[in-house]
Amino acid sequence: MLSQLFSGIAVLSFMVLLLILLLRRLKQPYFIAYIIAGLLFGPQVFNVIYEPEVISELGQIGIVLLMFSIGNEIDLHYLSHNFYKPLLIAVVQIALSFISMYIVGSYLEWKMTTIILIAFIISLSSSAIVFQYLAKTGEIKSQLGIITCGVLLMQDILVVPMILALNFMSGNNISAAELIKVCVGGVLIILFMKAAISKKLFSIPMRREIIADHELQVFIGFSICFGMAWISEWFGLSPAFGAFIAGVLIGHDKATHWLGKSLIPFRVFFMAFFFLAVGVQLDIKFFIENIGTIIWISVAVLFINSLINAILFKLTKNSWRDSLYGGALLSQIGEFSFVLMTLASSLRLVGIYTYQITLAVTTFTMFLNTFWLMIIQGLIYKLPDYKEKSF
Repeated sequence: MLSQLFSGIAVLSFMVLLLILLLRRLKQPYFIAYIIAGLLFGPQVFNVIYEPEVISELGQIGIVLLMFSIGNEIDLHYLSHNFYKPLLIAVVQIALSFISMYIVGSYLEWKMTTIILIAFIISLSSSAIVFQYLAKTGEIKSQLGIITCGVLLMQDILVVPMILALNFMSGNNISAAELIKVCVGGVLIILFMKAAISKKLFSIPMRREIIADHELQVFIGFSICFGMAWISEWFGLSPAFGAFIAGVLIGHDKATHWLGKSLIPFRVFFMAFFFLAVGVQLDIKFFIENIGTIIWISVAVLFINSLINAILFKLTKNSWRDSLYGGALLSQIGEFSFVLMTLASSLRLVGIYTYQITLAVTTFTMFLNTFWLMIIQGLIYKLPDYKEKSF
């Protein structure tokens, strides 16, 4: 049993390393390597991964650690002065996505539940991809980067009412106590954010001792990150959002900023499991048989999301260059869409075909996003007014 564990980790790590080196030459993000590895080691090819549910749960840890890092990096004080912009973009984006899917769904005779679900799914962008891209390009603390991060944060918050809506559409009654608990959790988080902005949060004691002890740093980081994630989940909110709040707690004070960096290797490791789980769930035969439909829908989603977000960025007084760039950044479908689709499937709101086509399209939009960004960047730098400043 132990030798199987070691051999499995060794083979998986070696395969991921080879794929990363290959994709690096093609200028593709590393998560593509994780998805391909999940496909290869899943039940449809080599059948190395016997319990995909465990892999999926490990991947959720990666999402939590990612959101913790985001909270640690983001300039919450600046975001508070521009709070209405990301909120407006996120809410209107969902409304426009619903209108778009209603038009398409009416033509294709979809059920209303399917229309609403697909609208939810395409309106959520990938925090994992966008934040890593902005951090890599050094734009995460730029004006556009902060607004884009704010939109992603608002989307993550809106996942909670989306989950409640799916439960309601399935006929599962949500008790009044659960609704009250969610509302109380939301109010507490708002108060926490307000305290973070006004810098009235408590300071972590024993700073000198912690700075000199790396092991202590790691477990203090884990305690704060997963403790807040657990509290957030108990209130019926996303555990990832609770981890974001924990990151804010760490990041508001420069003296404790290093705690977030201590968990970066763990974030990379567990994020790999999230995308491995996605690859395991993909049906290769279904993908090949429906490749034309998947490509067509993926390109359409990238174009529609880019257009909607670019218009919304422009309406919130960003330059055309930033608006087109921001629209392209948010054009792909995100990891929380996998969560929504998995929930919808478990609630029997969708069939196997819709589940697999959505899974494939979501993955493919992530894969195409790098090429899409290159196309948009090539376009905006050819515009005569690309140096236009925000007003």
